[in-house]
Amino acid sequence: MNILKSINKIEKEENLKKFEQFQGKLDFEINHNIKEILIDYNVAKPLKTFYKKEKVEFNLNYLFGFSEKDYEDFINNYETYLQRMPKEIYPIGNIDGGDLLCINKTTEEVYYWFHEEDDWGLEDNKKYPTKIGNNLNELLESLIESVKPTKEEIERAIKNSTITITPISVKIRNKQREKKGLPPLTMEEWYKLLNEK
Repeated sequence: MNILKSINKIEKEENLKKFEQFQGKLDFEINHNIKEILIDYNVAKPLKTFYKKEKVEFNLNYLFGFSEKDYEDFINNYETYLQRMPKEIYPIGNIDGGDLLCINKTTEEVYYWFHEEDDWGLEDNKKYPTKIGNNLNELLESLIESVKPTKEEIERAIKNSTITITPISVKIRNKQREKKGLPPLTMEEWYKLLNEK
């Protein structure tokens, strides 16, 4: 059995209020498992986080909740990725490398959204995310403990890595800067900033 633990302070009444307000704006019912996680955990981290089947391999960082941190917040992520994936799915969790765990609004099937290939915000891209489970419980139970990389593997990965920047990600990052009263950066400036060693 995979165990979930809360990353943030849990305020069930406040979380329920936020959930009901947000649910009222939607034209579909949020999956009951997602509702429970949002209310009971408020950003949930599974004990077992690693997924590896066929050609898909990833580490699930956490399931979204109601958070002041945009990258952990369910509503912020829902609104941010609304036009960047098929309309019948929505993001529910953060995966290493800027990828997302998503769920189908009606079937409850779970999908892996790979930002470099599945982002519908990129021109002419309509590649569908990869189905990885029939429902969230099945997916959580299929996760295993991740094998920690050696110090040498980490150093080699850092030395050889480059962060890719897209026009959509520049727009999103610049909106975040604007909220903080900072001026926007160009694509080249973002690339340089993100890839400084």
